[in-house]
Amino acid sequence: MDRDQLIDLTRRALKLARDKTTDLAPAPHRVDARDYTSVERHDRDRALLMASPQLVGYASELSGPGAYCTKTVMGRSILLTRTSDGSVRAFDNVCLHRQSPVVTGCGRATRFTCPYHAWTYDNTGRLVGLPGREGFPGIAGRRQGGTALNADGLTELPAAEFAGFLWVALDPGATLDVAAHLGPLADELDSWGIGRWSPLGEKVLDCPINWKLAVDTFSENYHFATVHRQTFATIARSNCTVFDAYGPHHRLIFPLNTILELDNVPEAQWDPFHNIVVIYALFPNIVLSVTIANGELFRIYPGDRPGRSITVHQNSTPLDVSEESVAAGAQAVFEYAHATVRDEDYRLVEGLQANLESGARDHLIFGRNEPGLQHRHIEWARALAQAPSAV
Repeated sequence: MDRDQLIDLTRRALKLARDKTTDLAPAPHRVDARDYTSVERHDRDRALLMASPQLVGYASELSGPGAYCTKTVMGRSILLTRTSDGSVRAFDNVCLHRQSPVVTGCGRATRFTCPYHAWTYDNTGRLVGLPGREGFPGIAGRRQGGTALNADGLTELPAAEFAGFLWVALDPGATLDVAAHLGPLADELDSWGIGRWSPLGEKVLDCPINWKLAVDTFSENYHFATVHRQTFATIARSNCTVFDAYGPHHRLIFPLNTILELDNVPEAQWDPFHNIVVIYALFPNIVLSVTIANGELFRIYPGDRPGRSITVHQNSTPLDVSEESVAAGAQAVFEYAHATVRDEDYRLVEGLQANLESGARDHLIFGRNEPGLQHRHIEWARALAQAPSAV
């Protein structure tokens, strides 16, 4: 994002803060409580995510040829590799033999040996080693002249490195067009570079809340003054948001408490990143948060039932983490943000999930001051209405 755009967004945020208001939707919006509790809706949600391009990590997690990382998406283990030509490949992390994961974690390797019976694959997914091959006459695992004898190998998934992030399609036969998926946001996301910053690891939250409740917590800052009174509200304003939609995606600008100080500073001297936080909602299940020193990624998935979700929280930093004190500071910020989401947002909405499941009320209301929240649910509903199962 160039400086002119950042200044314009800061100007909009400053006006809202000065006027003690927020961007508003045209009207309140009503959502059926069963959207969070119905098994039928849960199954359709999972199908929607399975059919959508999935952002699964930062490009910097595959730092060069020979790097690999594993990801879990709705219980499905995926292996991503960077091959000798620099391209990114993705595979179901499932051995051909007995379906053991071939590898865990992240690191550097050009071959992966299944820990169960030592079937071996290279980082393009080819089966290159098969002990006791006489027991498997239909599968060739030997090599001849440096080449695998046939095409047997891991199931490959469409993969791309785009806008600094790693993307996969979960259907091996799908076409993965991330540029079309992101539309006008593609260049803006790429300009931040957060997917190329140093990764700080990932943390997992397995919670008794519907995945949409988890996403909802990132879609407005109306709750900051109450839920985050001692944490985020000491940094950022409550109930004050700049909202812009980009098709099924949107961007929120959360003004920091310091923004009113800009009234006494010429625009040419403004440093926007000391006064705003940028939040992106990427359809259907991704949240990105960009600050001066952090690029947070939340990958939010439906669990095995309506009242369960999995959030994978990652962070990256532009700081030089080769210096021990800098790395420790970056990790401390990551821990603080994660603990706040876990102990304040998610813990509170466990009570919402229980009430939704009780059937006490049949709907929720999203206010005009929650345009991001409304946009998320309207776009989910539109996509489900267009899905084959809805015909």
